[in-house]
Amino acid sequence: MNLAKRSMLALISFVFMLTIVGYINYKYDPEREKDLGQTVYVSSQDDNEYDVSIYSEEDKIRNLSSTGEEDSIAVFKYDRDNMFSELIETYNNIINNGNTSADNINSYQEKLNALIEKKTLINMVENVIKSKGIEDIVIIPTNNDNLNVVVKSDVELEADMIAKIQQIIVDQLGVDASKLSITRSEK
Repeated sequence: MNLAKRSMLALISFVFMLTIVGYINYKYDPEREKDLGQTVYVSSQDDNEYDVSIYSEEDKIRNLSSTGEEDSIAVFKYDRDNMFSELIETYNNIINNGNTSADNINSYQEKLNALIEKKTLINMVENVIKSKGIEDIVIIPTNNDNLNVVVKSDVELEADMIAKIQQIIVDQLGVDASKLSITRSEK
């Protein structure tokens, strides 16, 4: 790609992201929060143990913070973003391969565009949720259309905050509330 095409693509991507942020803020309606309640909320202070991590201990160890304590949000974001990057690279390699048929190029270009849109939308939704008073959050899509959401907080989340998070995610990412799991990660 020449420089002019790359610049145009970057400009289009930026305008697209701004449009999504505007739409999310326009679409969000706090009145609907009171009807929510299907979200699974897992507190780290429960007596029961829940295994919600999809990452190995080895992955977590390599992402230790400078204080020596594990920052699970950073680990989850790193691994999720790495997964997206690897998929984007794979799709680009297939598209740019001279032996790929025109039909496959079109198919993988559509997959690439959908993946980039999903990644961008997830990042925008995380930022909108953080603007509502959450310190940090990571949304982790799974291969069975579930979403694992990890919220960083050193205090229990109030029901209204859980409902806000759920409503934003349901509205903007189009997932069924029953496929959404919200977990609190302490600092």
